[in-house]
Amino acid sequence: RRVEPLVWEEDKETIKEVFSFAGPAPERANGRAAMLGFANLALTELSSHTPALEQVAAGAVPAVLLSLLLAVATVMPKIVSGSALSALHASASSANLKADGGLGQVLAVFDQGLELWAGRLAMIGVVGLIAVEAVKGDALF
Repeated sequence: RRVEPLVWEEDKETIKEVFSFAGPAPERANGRAAMLGFANLALTELSSHTPALEQVAAGAVPAVLLSLLLAVATVMPKIVSGSALSALHASASSANLKADGGLGQVLAVFDQGLELWAGRLAMIGVVGLIAVEAVKGDALF
């Protein structure tokens, strides 16, 4: 079976549109930072019993630098391809990612919608972990 290549229109998307509140970059960059942050906070807390707020205070500068790096990495596909970021994200749908065979079916689950929801859950997880520790007064794990 031959798969037709995806074709994108000329990129007319401005940086202001990309980073606007409803643009394609902010929620993805924040979600990616939250996924890494939550994993880091939870795993460090599990291994060393260091509360999340102490970890955040000790690693504020690296966290900001990581967030900036993730923001650049989020728009890099737009820069490299010359296509609108919103069009690239729209093309990362389950239908476009689906391939023949078992592995292709599994990989189709990992579309742009799953990334957004995983990021949203991670944001809730970070806030929840800090809130529980603030109420409890000690590390959750």
